[in-house]
This record gives sequence, structure tokens and C-alpha cells, in this order.
Amino acid sequence: MKREFTKEDTLVVKGFAILSLLFYHLFQHYERVTGMQVDYRPFSLETFLTISGFGNICVAVFAFLSAYGITKGIMAQQDKHLQILYKKACGRYLKLTANFVAMFASVNLLWFSKFDYIKLYGNGWQGILYGMLDALGLAGTFKTPTINDTWWYMELAILIIFVAPLLYFVAKKMGNYTILLAVLLPVAVELTFDVKRYYFVILFGVLAATGEWFEKLFAIRVPFIWQVLGGILLLGILVLFRQNYVVYNEFAYLVDAPVAMFFAWFGAKLFSHIPGVKWVLSLLGKHSMNIYFVHTFFYMAIYQEFIYSFRYAGIIFVMLIVVSLGYSLVLEGIKRLLCFSRALVWIEKKF
Repeated sequence: MKREFTKEDTLVVKGFAILSLLFYHLFQHYERVTGMQVDYRPFSLETFLTISGFGNICVAVFAFLSAYGITKGIMAQQDKHLQILYKKACGRYLKLTANFVAMFASVNLLWFSKFDYIKLYGNGWQGILYGMLDALGLAGTFKTPTINDTWWYMELAILIIFVAPLLYFVAKKMGNYTILLAVLLPVAVELTFDVKRYYFVILFGVLAATGEWFEKLFAIRVPFIWQVLGGILLLGILVLFRQNYVVYNEFAYLVDAPVAMFFAWFGAKLFSHIPGVKWVLSLLGKHSMNIYFVHTFFYMAIYQEFIYSFRYAGIIFVMLIVVSLGYSLVLEGIKRLLCFSRALVWIEKKF
């Protein structure tokens, strides 16, 4: 029986990825690490910054998994007409937006006094419009002011929802030859930064689903211990290669696609065999979207001095995980009390 990349695997990898994101945001800048007097032993400063810099692969991992999951969902459908697929895409978009609006409301209710809305959004109808766009997760799409710059990811998440069905049909027609066209695309067409950075990753997710790449990787008959050791070695090589200045600044849009897939495969392969770790990562993966969108307020915008007051990198990291996950757990608990999930089920049935 073929070993597939399951929903449980997805949660585990998302948990792994969100940890990478938190580590990256906490320790990516030399000025912050030194200014906050972070104790990063036993690593040298250069090694520590290289590891933390690699953490931003998490965005590519989330994009890859989203495209992969949507494509697998399409493949499981009997009716694959484009009209039906885009109807379901609209349903996904509405569910995504509903969850974002709930998070946005919670942030503003809790920290209302911390924000200068008029300074940020402006007065009158302009301010109202900009505020609504931010609440709907569309500030990145329309390049309007936002309370939190991290929320730019909504632009990418929405793009994936509506582009993945189209790429599915392209992949079915052209197969892996689509990769060649994708490599050449920036030469022929001018793309916005975010699209250029992640379109190849999205395509890789679609192709990994249609080509059953994970199933083939899981079928490799090599003892588990050698796969793990080989994976650790390859991960170290990829960190050094990707963080090379030239590679990162000129070719990240190509390199991140296979790296994200390796990250997903290795995360699923390694952590699915460790019950306790699997449970923790699955929990983090389940709450990864909320953590992604709220953690910035804890480590930078509002409680920066508190988070970095723990001095030791490991403790700082754990504290950010705890408060971000705690926020998400409380938010989801409130949503359950308000029967929010019923609204999402209603949306799913309608689409």
C-alpha cells in the first residue's frame, strides 16, 4: 500500500514550519540580537544568524502545502469542471477570510488602546475603507495601510486559492515540462515581487500532488535511520547553500521550491515516528495560521521588552511559542462558544 502525505503529515510539517518562522522573526537581525543582548551560545553569532535566516523558508513551506492540499482535493473530486473548482475556491476564500476577520477582531478588542487608527488609516471614508480592507486581509493586495506587516501573507494565501485550480489543468496537460516554462516565465513577463518569489513554489506543490512525488519518496527502500541521517546532512547543506548571499538574493524563487518540498518530506518522515513530538507539532500546526498572524504583537509591536527580557535564545523562543499558542487556544475557544464553526460549516455546504 502506498504511503501518502496525509493531513496529519501536513499538520506536523506546519508545526515545524511555524517554529521556523518564530525563530526567524526573533533572531534574524544582527542589530536586534546584539541590541537585546541575546545569549545564543553554544553557537557563534554567524552560525546563529545563518540558522535563523533559513527560518524564512517557512513561507515557502506554507505556500507549497496549501497548493499541494488544494490540488489533492481537486483530484479527489469527481466533477473537475473549472466552474465547479472555482466555486469551491470561493468557499475556501470565504472560510479563510472569516477566520482572519475573527483574528483581526480579537486583536483590536484586546489592544484597542495601542493603535492610532486615524494616523494609520486616515480620516473619513478613506480611513473606513482602509480599515475594512485591513480587516478583510486585503491590505497587502491593495497596498493600503495595515496594523501588522506580517498580514501580507493573506495576499499570497488568496493567490494560491485561485491559481492552484488553473495550474492543476496546466500540469495535467504538460506534466513536469511545466517546470521549464515556469523557470523562463520571469524573462517573458514582469511579475510583482511576491508573485515572483512564490509562484514556482506553488507550481511545485501542484506538481507534487499530480505526480505523486511524496508517494515515490516514501516508497524509497532505505533503512529509516539512514534516511534520517541523510536528511539531517542534506538539511545542513541546504541551509548553507540557500543562505549564500548570491543564491538567496538572486535565485531564492527557484531554490525555495525544492527546499520547501524537502522540508515537508523530511519533517513528515522524521517527526511522524516520535509520538510526543508529533502531538506537539500537530497542535502547533493546527494553530499555525493564528500564530502566524498574532505573534508579531508579542515579540515586536507590544511586548518586545518582555519577550527579550529572558535573554537566553532558547527561553525567548519558548516564551514566544507559549504566548502565541495560548492566544490561539483562547481565540478558538471563544469561537467555539460563539458557534463560529457552524458558520464555516454552512459556508462549506454552500460551496
